[in-house]
This record gives sequence, C-alpha cells and structure tokens, in this order.
Amino acid sequence: MYSLLIVDDEFYAVNGIKSGLDWSVMGFSAVYEAYDGAMAQEVIGNHTIDVMICDIEMPGSSGLELLEWINERGYPIETIFLTCHSNFSYAQKALQLGSLNYLVKPVDFIELESIVVKALNNVVREQEASHVQKEYHKYLELWEARRPLMLERFWQELLDHRSRPADGWIDRELAGYGTELTKESRVFPVLVSIERWHKEIDTRDEEIMEYALRSAAKEIILAERPGIVFQDREGMIVILAYGGGGERTIRQWIADCEAFVQACAEYFFSTVTCYLGKETEVRQLGAMYGALQYAEQNNVRRNRQIVCYVEDASGQAGVTDALPDFYEWAELLEPGRIEPLRERVRDFFVRLEREAGLTVATLHAFYHGMLQMVHYLLHKKRTAAPRLQGGQLLDKDAATRSILDLQAWAEQVLETYEEAIQSGQQDESPIDKAKRFIGEHLKEEVSREQIADHVFLNPGYLSRLFKKETGESLSDYILRERMALAQNALAYSDEPISKVARSLGYNSLSYFGKTFKRFHGMNPQDYRKSIDAGNGLLP
Repeated sequence: MYSLLIVDDEFYAVNGIKSGLDWSVMGFSAVYEAYDGAMAQEVIGNHTIDVMICDIEMPGSSGLELLEWINERGYPIETIFLTCHSNFSYAQKALQLGSLNYLVKPVDFIELESIVVKALNNVVREQEASHVQKEYHKYLELWEARRPLMLERFWQELLDHRSRPADGWIDRELAGYGTELTKESRVFPVLVSIERWHKEIDTRDEEIMEYALRSAAKEIILAERPGIVFQDREGMIVILAYGGGGERTIRQWIADCEAFVQACAEYFFSTVTCYLGKETEVRQLGAMYGALQYAEQNNVRRNRQIVCYVEDASGQAGVTDALPDFYEWAELLEPGRIEPLRERVRDFFVRLEREAGLTVATLHAFYHGMLQMVHYLLHKKRTAAPRLQGGQLLDKDAATRSILDLQAWAEQVLETYEEAIQSGQQDESPIDKAKRFIGEHLKEEVSREQIADHVFLNPGYLSRLFKKETGESLSDYILRERMALAQNALAYSDEPISKVARSLGYNSLSYFGKTFKRFHGMNPQDYRKSIDAGNGLLP
C-alpha cells in the first residue's frame, strides 16, 4: 500500500482533495495533511511518502522550494502541483524540478485521478528499480569479498603463452592445484566480449557489473559442468569447459550462449558477443585463444552475437571453408614473413577458382577479412600506411568484381603493408585518435560504435584498450571532457545554465546538474556563484 501527502495553506482545499476521491480504492493506506512547507517537511521526515499533491503558492516557502528540498535529500516522491494561476514560468520550473504534472485550480477530480494513477505507476517502476539496485549491491558484496584464485592465474599465464609452453610446466602446475587435468586434457573455450552498456556507468560500477556477467556466464553456459570462468588481461570473459563439454554439439553451445546473451540484455543492461572455439588440448589452448582474440578484434561489422570458429554437422554457420584462416596469415605477416604469405595467397586463389557455387558474398568476406587483418597488424606496430588508410586502393565493389581483381587487390595490399613497415612511419595510436575524435564531437551525441568505426576497431576491444591505457572507461572520459567544457562555459560566459546544458546534448537540466556535481563537487548554480564571488575555483 502507498502513502499520500496533501499540502495546501487552505484548510478547505486540503479537505476537498482528501474527500474528493476514494484514496483507499486507489491503493493508499494513509493520507497525510500539511498546511505549509515546514509542516510538510516534518511529515516527510517522519513517514514514507509515495505521492505528494502540493499547492505552489503558499506563505513562507513555496511548493517549488519544497520540491527542491525533497530533491536535495533524495526522497523518491512523485509530485503533482496545484495553483490558482496558469503561469507558464511556474509550469516550466515545476517540470524542471521533476514534477509529474501541473494542474490549475479548481481541480478536476477525474483528471486528478488519472494523474495520480500515473504517479503510482511511476512509484511501482521505481520500486522495481530499487529491487534491481539491491541485486546490484549483492553482487558488489560478493565482488569485494572474492579473491583471485590461483587456478585462474595458471590459466591466464597459459593463455599468455602464444608459443606452446613446456609440457612439464603444465603438468606440474595442474597437479599442484589438485585438479585431474593434464596437458592432454581437452577443454572447450568461449570468449565473451562486452560490446556496450545500455546505461551510463562509471569505471567502478563497470567492474562490478563485469563480475555479475561472469557469475551469469558460469550459471548459464557452464551450468553444472566442470570448468572455470574468469577475466583475461584484456578484459574479455574466458569460459573453459573441462573435458571439452562432453557430448555437447556446437548447436547446444550456441543455444546456451544465446540464452546468456539474452540474459545480459534483460538483466545486466549490456550487449555481449560470444566467440566459440573448438575443443582442444590444454597444451594447445594458447593458439586457439589467440585465434578467438583475433576474431573478436577484427569483428568490426558486429552483425552477429554468436561467432563460431568451426561448423557443426548440423550445418550451423561458422567460418566458411572457402575463406582462409586470417589469424594464421597474420601470424606469418607479423614477423615479416611476407614471401611465404604471398605463396599462401596465390594458393588460396587457385583453390578459389575451383570452388563450386562461389558467390560474391565470399569475395566480400575475403575483402573485409584481409583489410581487417592488415589494420590489426598496423595497429599493433603503431605504423602508418597512408595509401591504405587514406582509401587510395580499390574499394570493395571494384576489388570484388572478379577473382582476378580480388587477387590483384590482395597483392597490392601486401605490397602497401610491406612499404609501410619499411618506411617506419609512426602512426597516431588508436587511443589518441579516439580522444581527438571525441574532442571534435563533444557537442554531439557520439556513440562508442562511431568512435570504434573511426579507428577501425571493434567497440568492445576499443573500450578495453582505452581503459587499459588511460585507467578510466570510455564513457567516463567523454563525461569528464564534457563537464570540463561546461565548466569553462559557466565561468567565462553569461549563457543561461539551461542553454549550456542543451549545447552539450543534455535535454534534462536535472541530469546535467547531477553529472556536473559528480565531477566538480557542486551544482552548476553554486559553481557560477562561486566564480562570481571571486573564489577562483577554475584551474
């Protein structure tokens, strides 16, 4: 049941509203009265109030001042304002403060009832959100209490070995942890990339939510099967099913991953992509992990949320047999073994000529895979390739008109890459490029996907790389830069605060104020007053 507070300096107005509707039928178990702002504050301090109907014009403090007092103390009260005058400035101020509605006296009780029902619906939604918040704090406590396990450290060290580690080291480590695994044991790996969050969260909350996702992955994907879920050094979620997952097919793995993807969207405000590997021995896991990492970092089109390394017998689409293993090609190209790769490219096109049922989609897929591989290596080496990055080579449509055109294009790409490596021209890092792009678009609604497209990276990979190199999340950086811009505007211009907020893409003045206070320790109004007073807060 809910509680109602009626605030008006006129006794008859309060009684009229109190008796005008059957509040118990609407779900109110208590109806409180107050005849001025001070009395209302006392009632709110002593009782839980869900909905408040309040007159604006009262002696002493007005209804608007009362709502400001409520907002400052964080009381979750839905407010409906009443007034004798249809004054637009009052309505505007009421809406800015978060009032649900604004009614002119005398009150139409049918209209009032409709608005109160709407207010109760908002209260229900807030209570549901509070339940989610409690769940969040449960994960927070678990996260703070949990310490890294030594077994996780072993798996992390194993994955860091791109070359095959010594068999003796693997067996010694596994035996030391009391597991039944050996170097010949088979495991099935899944990598999970967090593509984006559906709501703005800061760096600390992001880490807590990542822990929640790992817990959900263990429950939904591993279920009761033996295995482990942990976060690698790049921020990816790694799932290893011991024993290779038993008799499970790729289709069954996909079904569990789809359930996990849906749960992430519904309960954890996130979009994720799962990269399914293939069953492999423990001693060969590093190479399989590297291949999945490469697939994630180059998945710039993001057109699927389940990406398979292989096909299963049922025909579930994975990496088509018509395409080369671009990760294997990258392993040749990275140390400069260009001639062996040229041989692989020529062999590939010989096979492609013999491919039955070849379609232009295969040519397009090769074009994107080759281009992504080269951008990936240029990024790793911090090397500039102006001809390639400036779009001077053939575009997709021209390069994929025929197999011969595509082969000529691929050889030109390798030649361009070789020239770039030999020139040694340093390129701007992806993080610096991202920062420059953000700085040029601070007054626009810029998405993480737009930034990632600008630097030719997968959004999830860009977010992890940004956090690793700067120590803060991409969203925190954007907010901090916007608030620095807002700080300058408030200090050095006479623009109204509402106009400053709108210029930075904030339609809600209240949300702008909360964000500004989070970064600068006071709301915009107080900050501007401190500047006017000559306190010199601006650095």
